[in-house]
This record gives sequence, C-alpha cells and structure tokens, in this order.
Amino acid sequence: MNKLITTSIFLATLMLVSLFAVVSSAASVSGTTMAGTGPAVTSWTKAGYLNILAVDANGALWNTSVMPSGNGTWNPLGGVCTSSPAATSRNDGGMTVFVRGNDSAVWFRDYVGGSWGKWTSIGGQIPAGTGPAACSWGASRLDVFARGTDGALWHKALTGTSWSGWQSLGGNLTASPAATSNANNNTQVFVRGADGAVWQKSYNNSWSSWKSLGGQVAAGTEPAVSQDLWVIVQGTDHQLWQKAAGGYGAAWRAPGSPPETLATASPAATLNVEDHTVVAVTTTSGNVWTSARDVTGNFTHWSSAGSPP
Repeated sequence: MNKLITTSIFLATLMLVSLFAVVSSAASVSGTTMAGTGPAVTSWTKAGYLNILAVDANGALWNTSVMPSGNGTWNPLGGVCTSSPAATSRNDGGMTVFVRGNDSAVWFRDYVGGSWGKWTSIGGQIPAGTGPAACSWGASRLDVFARGTDGALWHKALTGTSWSGWQSLGGNLTASPAATSNANNNTQVFVRGADGAVWQKSYNNSWSSWKSLGGQVAAGTEPAVSQDLWVIVQGTDHQLWQKAAGGYGAAWRAPGSPPETLATASPAATLNVEDHTVVAVTTTSGNVWTSARDVTGNFTHWSSAGSPP
C-alpha cells in the first residue's frame, strides 16, 4: 500500500513538473508585434485617453489604452491580420479598426456602445505588405483607402449604413496610404510615391490633383498624419521626420525618436485631448512607444506601452 501511494505521488509530481515546464516555456516567450507592422492610435476626447492597436506575431489584433494614470492591459480582438491596423474614432464615441485579411481583402470591426462588433469584409484586393487607411468626418461617415494591385490609390466610403463601391483615385503608391479629416466634408490622404517622397491628395467637395511634399520615406513604410496635418515619417536614416502639410511649416525636420531602435514599420499619429500630436511607433524589441509633441515641437518624452502578450 505504501509503495503504491509513493508511486502515485511520484507520478503526480512528475505530471505537475511537466505541466509547469510547458507553461513556463510558453510564458517565457515575450510578446511582440508582427514583423513589418506598425501600430494604430486613436484618441477619444470625451474619455481623454489613447487607444493603441497592434498585430501580434500570429496575426491577431490586440488593443490597449494609454491613460494619464498609466497604461492599460492588452486585450485580444482576434482576426487574421496580414498588415498594420488602421483605426479612426468618430464623434459619436465609436471607433472602427481596419486591416488586410489573409484573403487580401479589407476587414473591419466596430467599437460602439462599449462593445466590439463582429469582423466584416468590405472586399477589395490589397497587395501583400500594405494595408488600409481610414478616417471619419462625421458619426455616419467613414472613408477607407488602400493601395490596389495596380499601384493606384483606391477609395471606399460608408455614408449612413451604405457602402459605396471601390473608386480609383490614381497615383503610384509604393506603400500603404495614410488619411485624416480635419473638417466636415474634408479628407487628406498621404502616400509614399515611386520617388520615395510624400505625396498628398485632398478632398473638399472634389478631389485635388497630387502634390509632392518632398522628403524621403524608408522603403516598406508609409507616412502618418494627425488631424492638424502634421505628417510624420520614418526616414531613410531610420529616424522620425516631420513636416506640417497645413501651410505653417515648410521644412522637414527630425523631432526625436524613441530610446529603442525603430523597426522598419510605419508610425501612426493622432491628436490627444490637449490637441497635441501623438506619435506611436514599433521598435525592434517589438514594443509600441508613444510620445506627445512638446512645446518645442519635438517628441522628447517617450512611454512604452509594451506589446501584445
């Protein structure tokens, strides 16, 4: 009897040790973002905090919040993402995130009334290595942009509850677009052109022609833009560079970069509750870092939000 009890205890202990080894091994693998992808960032002025979205190494989407009291935890949103996410907040307190799915189409998920809706496809075909951009100038309006398989900029809009078809806006893109809206019925789109420079196209009741803002954007990355039309890029020197596209600052300049080395991935930008531009980036460690522009116009105070587990 004693021998049987001893043997049982030994086997139970062995099983627990084996289980602990498996759990410890899984937990010891630090979380990271998918290679080549950057974060998305939005700000809800009513709540006063930032929302950060990132894709993990397995292609699932995660969300966390950055608040004055500290960072929140990363929460899973699922999906099978093959690009950086794009997100936009609306004046009804909602948020919508867009990604490229494993079928090369654009997929989105809404956050409305305190809960997330289901993943929904709006079609399209986006080349590998690129993803969608999105902006909103009203509670019932969403504009989505993507680089098509022909290299041109394509646009699809939601007005009320009805989606338009995909419309070509021309151009010659070499990366994903970036988009923002700074007024009602107004949209601004920025892309990396074939010459490596930033190009801009505007909508104010009708679409403008393409305009070059110069600069040199690192290959495999695209511009970021905040609602006050500050354009932020990763330069060919793998440092952040910024330029005001709103007419109050002509030259490109380096405003500062995070303490860790930037990954070859696109930055994201938004306005926070104090109307300061906030930039979010991914570093080679897989972490997401954020910084708000200070009174000198630079990004000097950086905070790490970590990465999806």
